[in-house]
Amino acid sequence: MVKKLTGGYKIKYHANGYDKEPIEIDFTPPFRRVDMIVDLEKMANLNISKDLASKEANKYLIDACERFDVRCTPPLTTAHLLDKLVGHFLEVTCVNPTFIMNKPKIMSPLGKCDKPLVVYTRKKRRETCASETAAEEHVS
Repeated sequence: MVKKLTGGYKIKYHANGYDKEPIEIDFTPPFRRVDMIVDLEKMANLNISKDLASKEANKYLIDACERFDVRCTPPLTTAHLLDKLVGHFLEVTCVNPTFIMNKPKIMSPLGKCDKPLVVYTRKKRRETCASETAAEEHVS
């Protein structure tokens, strides 16, 4: 769509006002893909528990937010803490369109799970839009 509208894949965007330097956004496919937990662990040097529903995982994420000065208002749920850490470490690197893949099920309970990664959903986030495959089973 960008190529059809502008004649190319790159556009300049004045995110900080017209008096500041524009940001160049490159829509050239393929878009970058980021694995939410794996890349968060790499960027922040974390070792997040696979059992995200545990109290230990929640405490670990609270400590991580404090360590990196990431402000998180109550309720301090695991999903909320992860979202804040992802915003602090991953989303700031997403100038060009990027898919943040394998969002934990605890953050998106209605997302459809991939079979080998039962704790992750197929929800994808991209800077310019969001995409989600919803589960067809009822939550009881």
